[in-house]
Amino acid sequence: MSQFLSVLLLLTTVFLTVCFGVAAWRISDEGGVEITGQIPRQSYGSRPTGH
Repeated sequence: MSQFLSVLLLLTTVFLTVCFGVAAWRISDEGGVEITGQIPRQSYGSRPTGH
């Protein structure tokens, strides 16, 4: 029984890894989608903004 649960857990892990990998690959392949976003210059940086 323990071996069955170990195999089931391993298969579930592989399945979820493949699903998330395919989803990330499809998102990155679209090109127009920004995952990380951009940090606005006003809130970070060493140069004054001129206000």
